[in-house]
Amino acid sequence: MDNIDKAKKLLADAEVVIVTAGNGMAQIEGLDILAQEKFDQEFPTIAQKYDVHTIGDALDKKLASWQEQWLFWSQLVQKYSLSYQPSKTMRQLKQLIGKKEYFIATSTFGHFFEAAGFNQNRIFNAFGDWTKMQCSSGINHGLHDDRAVVAEFAAKGMADASLVPKCKICGQPMELQMPLNEHFYPDTDANTRFRWFLTGNEDKRVVFLELGVDDTSPQLLEPIVQLVQQFPQWSYVAADLEEMLPDNLQDRSAAVGNGAAALIADLVQK
Repeated sequence: MDNIDKAKKLLADAEVVIVTAGNGMAQIEGLDILAQEKFDQEFPTIAQKYDVHTIGDALDKKLASWQEQWLFWSQLVQKYSLSYQPSKTMRQLKQLIGKKEYFIATSTFGHFFEAAGFNQNRIFNAFGDWTKMQCSSGINHGLHDDRAVVAEFAAKGMADASLVPKCKICGQPMELQMPLNEHFYPDTDANTRFRWFLTGNEDKRVVFLELGVDDTSPQLLEPIVQLVQQFPQWSYVAADLEEMLPDNLQDRSAAVGNGAAALIADLVQK
């Protein structure tokens, strides 16, 4: 039995599917934070002024003003999330999961799974969600939807200070809910739901489906493999894992290594 056939059997036998999705899946959905090819063309002002040439580098850069910051953020969110259309791979993933119980833990932050119609209460955005915003004060004043702000900035197309959202509690500017600095606040409610989902399915046949997870999101690699090792009825299917899985997982794992899009396409074929 080759690894694709083995992966198909593991998925078919599973009662529960837990998807871990990383940068490779974001690339399939159109967002590559490490790519340099188009950034200078799409964001020439930011590229020239701050000498940054990828989305990732630009997100790490603190811009000169909050209005400039929010204009740039809004352009990103508008382009990659509010105008997003699910890829063929995303549609096939929904088909693959079907009516099985599922949860998705992802580092993609682009709001792709929610926009594709997956249950938002079954998604944990480990690195945040840039369609949400948090207070920049360093105090957790909760998460708020930023899509109306994004739409206003995108429509106006200029760095307007009057459009910068402010915290309703302390009046400080809001920022994207992402690990851009030392006071990132994860979605603790979603994290709790994920933990309870894991606990509630300890005795079921669970398959973890790794899609595009790499070194940019180590939280979704080794800790997940170690978790699967603890429960003999759990299994692991990897699209992108380069290293060998532990010996005690060999019988209940399939590491394909040809990328998430190819794996999902193969798995939905009868």
